[in-house]
Amino acid sequence: MSARGFAGLSARVPGPGDADFLAALYLSTRPDLGALPVPRAVVEGIARYQQALQREAYARACPQAEEWIVEDVQGPVGRLVLDRRPGELRVVDLSIAPRARRRGHARSVLLALQEEAGEGGQALALRVRADNAGARSLYAGLGFQALHDEGASRELRWRAPQKE
Repeated sequence: MSARGFAGLSARVPGPGDADFLAALYLSTRPDLGALPVPRAVVEGIARYQQALQREAYARACPQAEEWIVEDVQGPVGRLVLDRRPGELRVVDLSIAPRARRRGHARSVLLALQEEAGEGGQALALRVRADNAGARSLYAGLGFQALHDEGASRELRWRAPQKE
């Protein structure tokens, strides 16, 4: 993917000015941290530390992964981490900010990735938390198939239908 758009959205490489957005986005994906009975500053400190650990884990597991900020006309709405592997595009992380959820942004990103994967004869793969019913429903509606269930998460794959 390049810095092209998809269905009213655009993508760009993150810059230094995106740190606050990315920190808030990460925290929004961790309701377990928000439920801790400690001051907000402590929660934010824990989230920053865990966000750094996540970034390091992604860099080790997917050193060639691309990170993108997804934007609409009002500014940043999400983050995509995409790893291009032989025969496969892997969505390492797709997170949408709370203000932009349920507006079709994740669907638009995934449809663009399906188009790219299909044109390249590649699969599109991702992992989803088992307790994320909304995301699982979105992926099922887009034709992703479960490869295996690992308890807390499920590995999903999409492949373009074969042309006749």
